[in-house]
Amino acid sequence: MLKANLAGKSSLVEAMTGINVPRDSGTCTRCPMECTIWSSESAWTCTISLHIIGEQNDSFNRVPFSPPLATPAEVELWIRRAQAAVLCPHLSPDKFASRSPEELKALTDVRNDSRALRFTKSVVVVDIYDPDGADLSFVDLPGLIQNAENEPDLVPLVEEMTHVHISRAATIILVSVPADEDFEIPKAFTLAREVDNSKQRTIGVLTKPDRLTAGDIGKHKQLRALFDGEASSHSLQKGYYCVRLPNDRERQSGLTRAQVQENEREFFRTTAPWKDLKSARRLGVPNLVRDISHLLMGVTQSALPAMRTAVTEQLAVCRADLARLPRLLTADVTAEVIHCVVRFSDRLRGIVHGESDDKAFVHACRRRFALFERAIRYTAPDFRSELAAGEIPRPVALAMEDDTDKFGVDRYDDFTRLPKTPIALKDVTRIIEETTGWELPHNVPYEAKKRLIQTFMEHWPAAESECFEHVANALASTLREEVKAHFGRFPPLEEFMGSVLAIQLESHIATAREAVVNVLDREKAPYGTQNNAYFEHMRNIWLAQYTSIRASKKGYAQGLDKWQREGTSFALRPSIFSAFEAQAIAALRNLGLTDVKASDLHRLYRYDVFEDEIHIMADVRSYFHVTHKRIADDVPESIKFNLLFRFVDGLQDYLLASLQLDSEDAAERLQGLLAEDPQIARERAQLKHKLARLTEIKKELDNFGA
Repeated sequence: MLKANLAGKSSLVEAMTGINVPRDSGTCTRCPMECTIWSSESAWTCTISLHIIGEQNDSFNRVPFSPPLATPAEVELWIRRAQAAVLCPHLSPDKFASRSPEELKALTDVRNDSRALRFTKSVVVVDIYDPDGADLSFVDLPGLIQNAENEPDLVPLVEEMTHVHISRAATIILVSVPADEDFEIPKAFTLAREVDNSKQRTIGVLTKPDRLTAGDIGKHKQLRALFDGEASSHSLQKGYYCVRLPNDRERQSGLTRAQVQENEREFFRTTAPWKDLKSARRLGVPNLVRDISHLLMGVTQSALPAMRTAVTEQLAVCRADLARLPRLLTADVTAEVIHCVVRFSDRLRGIVHGESDDKAFVHACRRRFALFERAIRYTAPDFRSELAAGEIPRPVALAMEDDTDKFGVDRYDDFTRLPKTPIALKDVTRIIEETTGWELPHNVPYEAKKRLIQTFMEHWPAAESECFEHVANALASTLREEVKAHFGRFPPLEEFMGSVLAIQLESHIATAREAVVNVLDREKAPYGTQNNAYFEHMRNIWLAQYTSIRASKKGYAQGLDKWQREGTSFALRPSIFSAFEAQAIAALRNLGLTDVKASDLHRLYRYDVFEDEIHIMADVRSYFHVTHKRIADDVPESIKFNLLFRFVDGLQDYLLASLQLDSEDAAERLQGLLAEDPQIARERAQLKHKLARLTEIKKELDNFGA
């Protein structure tokens, strides 16, 4: 139902329904109102509900609002309350149930609360069961605004809302316009023509016929021609009706519906041009209601096939949406909680042990362990075989495998570089002198080696701590994600499990950290190794390298150039160096020196006054190789076992114990923990309500006309 300006639409609604509707100065209808009149053999009753239409335009979210109303006098205030509820979506509908008209007006005043809406698409639904009524359903739309200087966006908003409702092919468009106005002017007719260009769904309803005077001769002639069926540019396929509605004085006098209808009949019987019409069947509210009811029946019959198809499609979508929600719990709560805990524990164990399809966590830990190894390797003592470090172009690199992948890209270049400084011959000499007591010449004190070993070992706890914290944080992050994934459906259970696991993880991290720290503590003095063969092998390599550089008459730089020209570098790998050794030993044996071993080769160089320093450098560097390999394995393995595996392997038993399943209140507590997420619960309730409504609509459509 559309209205032109001052068309008396509220009075028309009252005349058609027998109830009073809110009346205020200005634009009073700020939301659509859907009125349905059901002919009923029982006593008159009315109920009011809300169709909350949100961002998804879900018009099936119907919320009961009023109690059953037994008299028409109660309806107006409840409609006001319902209108206020849809105009203030930030407030609960319950807050409006006992409000007075003055309070409702203040609540919906946008000057008092900017969150209140000027207009809304949400619908106030009025269902009237009337023994004297005709089956009829109509939507009373907000009045069309001609202009809104302060809020220009309101005009297109109301027009769009109107357009949505009147565009449906099964809709009869009722346009009310004052009888004394020009039919070309009202915006309502313009909008109706946009969606009903053939004029087959539009009905004109003239109101306020008592405003015509005897002197309006031209208007009288136009109306007689229009109602008597003469051709006109204003003609409509469904024609026009005219109604005479009570004025303010008559409404205040408390006239009954029968008295109002009698006054209307008397007016048309005695007043021109209405008394001069060929037929009076289009005059008066009862005729309008009767004909519209029959028209709607015919429109509904023709639209039934499309409506049935649409409802069937929406039912399928609704059922699919329900199926996508987590299943509703019907089993024993204890069994459900245990099931959740077992699935969670198995899932987390699979992730940490690398047995699940997703290996991201394992890959992250392995990369962190590789970075730890690279950081430890970077601390290798940087011995320089010249008197002063500044005289040497670059250090001797560590004889180790490189870190490049098959594309030549360094995979672990982002490791933390721990502090270290070059150690020249004079530095080693100084340490020997500082630690020497009453020893004989060439008896270098063990303390000198200890001090040099400590120069690289003192930074290892920092690397170990960084590695441990990264893995612990990765475990904590994965734990939170899995808690959300497995228990997020039940917020109380998620909160409980999250709290219990956080406490357990914190305690476990402290214990695991102590175990990992003990790995480094075992590396403290007195230093030693059982891997003597590897130590001797690396000692021979480094002793040969340092000695060969010192033996070069032209110094370190030329010695370096010589090694590079021969296709290698000082970063000799053990396999390459061994091949050179084998060649040298073979040559010496050909000369008759059959007892020569690889460890004897460095003796071929002439005596060096820094021979003690060179031997210490080779010992310390070789011990770095031994202990580096040990730590690069032991720390990650300790983290993996003590932090990761021990935590997940004992998790299921710990969680089940924390539930205290054998306590007296276990069932009650577990029931509380399985409270569904309110958002999911609301969505489930809305979908079930929508499913019920669609099922009911489909049943009615299937039975319609049967």
